[in-house]
Amino acid sequence: MITTTWALGLAAMLGALAGLATAVLAIWLPQRILNEENHWIAHLKGETPQALTPHRLSECVAYAWQGRRRLLALVGMGMAIGTILVALRGASWPTLLWAAWVWTLLTAALIDARTQLLPDALTLPLLWAGLLVQSVDGLAYLGLQQAVWGAAAGYLVLWALEWLYVWRRGQSGVGQGDMKLMAAIGAWLGPQAIPQVLLLAALGSLLWQYGRRGRQGLSGQSEFAFGPWIALGAVAWLAWSMG
Repeated sequence: MITTTWALGLAAMLGALAGLATAVLAIWLPQRILNEENHWIAHLKGETPQALTPHRLSECVAYAWQGRRRLLALVGMGMAIGTILVALRGASWPTLLWAAWVWTLLTAALIDARTQLLPDALTLPLLWAGLLVQSVDGLAYLGLQQAVWGAAAGYLVLWALEWLYVWRRGQSGVGQGDMKLMAAIGAWLGPQAIPQVLLLAALGSLLWQYGRRGRQGLSGQSEFAFGPWIALGAVAWLAWSMG
């Protein structure tokens, strides 16, 4: 049996490692996506592809180390998340799974905020992990049926909003990455959480856009990443439900 002190210390250490991983993945995953796109475009044109840098994992680690303040902030955030979850839910396998869920969401949010890209390498494993967890006795808390309905509801709600936006405006308003992220959230939280998460995401993004236009004089048509607000809304809903 792990004592509370040891559990909190281990949670802080794992959280610090998660923060380090986030700092590196936030650089490496977008570069990998962009390099794949450049490689495909060069292939179509019959040209030699030129890789963007940094693109190797070791280069991304060195690049992340250069931004020490951001790196330390992510490490500190990881430690805080780990210790808070253990303090609230105790040291257990479900707590570790929720910590990984929160870490994946925040990593996806950081990448989307910087690049407006939501990598499938994060959203799809998160979706399948949620469905698999609900199929394992001793870990399931919603049931597989609720997880499947949650994933479907999360995806279809944003898909319907996108269809309506394209019909009204003639252009895309919601990305496929947002739909996959919402499906992954639904697989973990169930269909009952979808309206609350979207409401929190919409309110947060609207307040941020309002403040941003006031400071910078941006128009209402300016593009912004919605994925970070979805992720933050899901984490906020989880924190509320645990309280």
